[in-house]
Amino acid sequence: MIFTGLLSLLSAASNAAGTWSDSQQGVTLPNRGVMRSAPALNPPAGAPVRQTPSATIDSVSWNYRLYGPQPAGLQVKLCNTNNRCAALDGASGQTRAFYGQSAQSAFQMVFFVEGKGRLNPPLRIVSQQVIVNYR
Repeated sequence: MIFTGLLSLLSAASNAAGTWSDSQQGVTLPNRGVMRSAPALNPPAGAPVRQTPSATIDSVSWNYRLYGPQPAGLQVKLCNTNNRCAALDGASGQTRAFYGQSAQSAFQMVFFVEGKGRLNPPLRIVSQQVIVNYR
């Protein structure tokens, strides 16, 4: 009985989980056919994940807000510093595309509108956010 309880505690400790989040302002795209990267989203300076090099990502949630309507042909990717990117299928959601990668990685949203010529009005990304769940 005591042995089983100890095993349960050890198992729970090895599966310890955490979360970090960051939000930043977005970018403005004045033209179609031009890719723009938004400011990097990083684990906060005092986040426990920064002291845990072995922490790996379980899932990532994202959110971005546009000022005005979404233009036809908008494509958004979420990329990390390990050169992995995931296409985002909406302004908010969750992905496991980064599962098993370092939870200390920074993320960056990349915005692109298909076509050529000026966007009228320009596409303004007001804000962006990621929430990283890790083990």
